[in-house]
Amino acid sequence: MKRLLLMGIMTLSVLTGFSQNTAIVNNLKEQQKVLDLTAKLNKLQLDYEKEKANYNAISEKAASVNADANSATTNFTASDPSSTVKQAKDTVKKLKETKAVNKKLAKSQKNMTKMEQKMAKLQSKIDELNKKVQIIDK
Repeated sequence: MKRLLLMGIMTLSVLTGFSQNTAIVNNLKEQQKVLDLTAKLNKLQLDYEKEKANYNAISEKAASVNADANSATTNFTASDPSSTVKQAKDTVKKLKETKAVNKKLAKSQKNMTKMEQKMAKLQSKIDELNKKVQIIDK
């Protein structure tokens, strides 16, 4: 009888130990997910800052090119047909350059918007997991 009671107590202690270990393992897995998502978020924030710097550079270039294009379209003289043709060709070149720069600017802005959305999603996932995870300092 004593052996049976002793065996029962040992079995219960082993089961209790395993259940505690699974809880700890699950908690550690959740913490690992949080850390992975945080690493992704940090990388995305770095990429966002690079894109932001690129956007600022393109924006400055676009402003100067747009100003040049605006002045080029208003400076036609009709006194000499050959010079007018040359001015028109130069204007077309400036307008094409302006179009290309503005297209790059729009693409950069679109990339920044997508990155902002991804960062918001990652942050919300991290917040959800942080609610579930209890970080225990040992």
